[in-house]
Amino acid sequence: MHYDVTLDGKTRSVEIERVGEDYVRVVIDDGEPVVVERRALSGGMSLVIDGKSFDAGLVKREAGWDVSILGVQHPVEVLDPRKKALRLAGGAGEGKLKSSMPGRVVSILVEDGAVVEKGQAVIIIEAMKMENEVKAPVSGTVSGIQVTPGQAVDAGAPLLTITAESE
Repeated sequence: MHYDVTLDGKTRSVEIERVGEDYVRVVIDDGEPVVVERRALSGGMSLVIDGKSFDAGLVKREAGWDVSILGVQHPVEVLDPRKKALRLAGGAGEGKLKSSMPGRVVSILVEDGAVVEKGQAVIIIEAMKMENEVKAPVSGTVSGIQVTPGQAVDAGAPLLTITAESE
């Protein structure tokens, strides 16, 4: 799976592939692949990279992790393709929300005529066995809800429209 990982203000492309029960193959910025042995620990993970062992403390945050290695804490932002696609969902200019991936509508959190704020969750879609919030790309009034709970949707399927507030 591909991730965009930001550490110390620098974003890198990271590809991770499971190659065994306790092993993953990691490629950073199209560099040389490295096989990492990993084992879960209480509150963290033990990693063996090139024969060197590291214990990493992990604390989950909204957008990533706080990773502590050798007593130094590093905030790490992680963006996977599913979340990246959800951030790009919706034709923001017109306020027309479209599904960014195939999935199933779990629930609609607003009604026609509701006033919403930019960034407010309006629909929950299940994709890749995860529930994902689709957020309003603009502040305005909801109109034309085009899906129902339980409905399967394709990538690009229209979900609803938000008429932007006049300035």
